[in-house]
Parts: sequence; structure tokens; C-alpha cells
Amino acid sequence: MTDTEIYEAFAALVTQFAAAQGLPCSYPGLTFTPPTGKDARWLELQWFQNRTQNYGLDNDGPALLQGFGQLSACYRPGKGIVVGTAITDQIIAAFRKGTAFAGMSVYEKPSTSSIIQDPERILHPVTIRWRGFVSG
Repeated sequence: MTDTEIYEAFAALVTQFAAAQGLPCSYPGLTFTPPTGKDARWLELQWFQNRTQNYGLDNDGPALLQGFGQLSACYRPGKGIVVGTAITDQIIAAFRKGTAFAGMSVYEKPSTSSIIQDPERILHPVTIRWRGFVSG
């Protein structure tokens, strides 16, 4: 698997999830205009490749690829945090441990981090850690 194939497979899962929830989604490097209005909700995906670990001495030995996607539930301020936690609960369930894509799999329960607030939006980030072995 290549980095591109892994990202594309993960992004496809995010797209399916976003469509099922009826939420627009921002993807890295693509133009996105968040919805407006006090009840606006959307998702934002960030992508992080991590260090490859080699598990063989031969040039074609296995390697562990790993990284994480961070999918944030976003909404406008003034509604309380339950708006976001309801979405993060759905993200955690949809990307549970064992979720597979492009030869990789989620290896631990996704976790939320601190809520990020600014005047225009509130973000609830959920970190989805993945890894998988490849040859060569």
C-alpha cells in the first residue's frame, strides 16, 4: 500500500460517514466553506502519517505503517457542548477498533481531545489511530 492509497481509503470511509450523518466535510488541501447559521454543523478531517518502522533486515522485509486521522465535529458557538459530543459519539462508534481500510486497521478506540473554541466555531477533535504491515 502507498500513502496515497491509505489516505484515499480512509477519506472514503469519512465521506460515507459524513453522508450518513448529513454533514458536509472539509478535507486537507481542498477548498471548503463551512455552512452558516446558528445551527450549522460540519466535519473537518486532518491527516497525519507517522514514522514507518522496519521489521526485517532484508530490503523486502515487512514494515509497519502507522498514523492517525483527526476528524473534528464542528459547530457554531452558543449551543453548548452536547451538540459536538453527540457527533463525536457517532465518530467513535463508526471508526471503532478493528475498522479496516487499505490493509490498515484502527488499533485502539478513537479518543477525543480538548474542545477548541474560537469566535466562529467550536471543534471537538476525535483521533483515529491506525497501522498495518506491508512488505518491502
